[in-house]
Amino acid sequence: MELGTSMGLKSISSRFQSEADCIEAIIAMKWPNGFVCPRCAYTECTRLSTRHIPLFECGKCGYQASPLVGTIFERTHLPLVKWFQALELFLLPDGISALRLSQVIQVTYKTAWLMLHKIRHTLGEWDAKVLLSGEVKVCRDQYGTDPKRFHPDVQPYATAVVAGCTVTETGEPERVKIQLIPHKRGGEQQADRSELEAFINKHVDGQHTSTKRWFPIAYRMYLPLRRVVRQARDSIRRTYVSLGITHLQAYLNEYTVRRYLRMTCSEEEMCQNLLQMCLSIPAIPYRELIAHGLNARQRKPFLAAVA
Repeated sequence: MELGTSMGLKSISSRFQSEADCIEAIIAMKWPNGFVCPRCAYTECTRLSTRHIPLFECGKCGYQASPLVGTIFERTHLPLVKWFQALELFLLPDGISALRLSQVIQVTYKTAWLMLHKIRHTLGEWDAKVLLSGEVKVCRDQYGTDPKRFHPDVQPYATAVVAGCTVTETGEPERVKIQLIPHKRGGEQQADRSELEAFINKHVDGQHTSTKRWFPIAYRMYLPLRRVVRQARDSIRRTYVSLGITHLQAYLNEYTVRRYLRMTCSEEEMCQNLLQMCLSIPAIPYRELIAHGLNARQRKPFLAAVA
């Protein structure tokens, strides 16, 4: 089956046809008002274009700044055009798997996997800085449950989560956060009161929250938010055959941030916002990425098909 990305690929290729196009877009977004030396804040510089990636030499302290330092692209050996293609494909309604990305942009599976997880890490770090405020609702739920299976013993892959959201004027969940409780697996496992309170303390802005309502009792859940948890499960299942629980939180962050972008932005704005995130969060090294847990192959798979 052909991937429905032809429009995305055409639109990005029309805007970023070369490495020069990509680097100029990065420079314009990193220094929108002109160069600012990261060491002394001086604003006059000399552009050195003798290298593939230009350097900017501060006219005061002589520091040579690369526009890629401190971004997801730092030390990359890949053409920036491939990165920009990956960013746009990442914004597809259900995202894109590493296998499919490797085929589309013609890189190895390992490279595609690393690219996508670096993007997910960026989204997670950025999203962690944005607290829920205004009218906020929080409830506990489970990721991976099958509504058709009523007995909890036949749902061993169900995992407890705490979910929270801001609410639009029409009552629809807008900005959503879903926090996995990975040590609570099985159909009977639920987040307890302390885990709900920990979620609120971490993700809800207590000073700028006009209304805060939470649902700590089983079966007393905020149904619109529960639907988003189910939609996250369905979206992940449509794209991935199976997932290890090691990186499942990153996939949930990916879904909720992309959902918010698609809900509130135009396609052009989504691309710009994602690129801005990638320029504001440093790249995570491969060793640090896999150190977050065992490689998925070393754990029992979390079957998306069971969800």
